[in-house]
Formats: sequence, C-alpha cells, structure tokens
Amino acid sequence: MKKTILLFVLSAHALLAQAQIFVEGVQLTPDNTGQYIELDPIFKGNGECALVVDYGQANPRQDFVTDANKKRFDFRSLVDGLNYFYANGWELAIATTQESTGRRFFLKRRY
Repeated sequence: MKKTILLFVLSAHALLAQAQIFVEGVQLTPDNTGQYIELDPIFKGNGECALVVDYGQANPRQDFVTDANKKRFDFRSLVDGLNYFYANGWELAIATTQESTGRRFFLKRRY
C-alpha cells in the first residue's frame, strides 16, 4: 500500500514538474492563469513561428513564449508549438480563423 501511494505521489509530481512554459520570463502556473489561454502564431520567412500568449495578463500583444531568462523561443512550425503546449499540460479547445487577425488557438488546461 505504501509503495502504491508513493508511486502515485511521484507520478503526480512528475506531471506537474514538466509544466514549464514561460511567457516573457514568467512561468505559467495555475496561480497566474485560468483554465484557458490564447495562442497567436507569428510566422517567420523560414517556416518557423513564435507564439504570442494571452493568459489574462494586462497587455498580451507582445508577450511571446520565452525561456526563464526572457529569451524568445521560436518553434520549428506551428504544429511543433502546439505539441510543446500539449506536452506541458494544455490541449486545443478551439481554433479560429479571422480575416483581420489570422489564426488563433484557444487551449485549455488538461490537468
């Protein structure tokens, strides 16, 4: 019984420990985000993209995915970025396309 409880605690800790997404150096946690976030891809000429993230902060227009030191993180493709968020506890809820703003992705927390 103790081994089962220990295994459960370690598994839960591993899931929470992997959720390490930073936006302008701020780690996204359940304390500073709600259940949903919005991703706005910005494409580069070589096919790579950066993701602007709106998690409910005051001015999200230029808040890109970064590392802990605020260095912008560019993804190989949009799918690479979506897979990164999925691996870190988020899943696609709604994808929209608008003529004026392009594609937007609303993600919801998986756990």
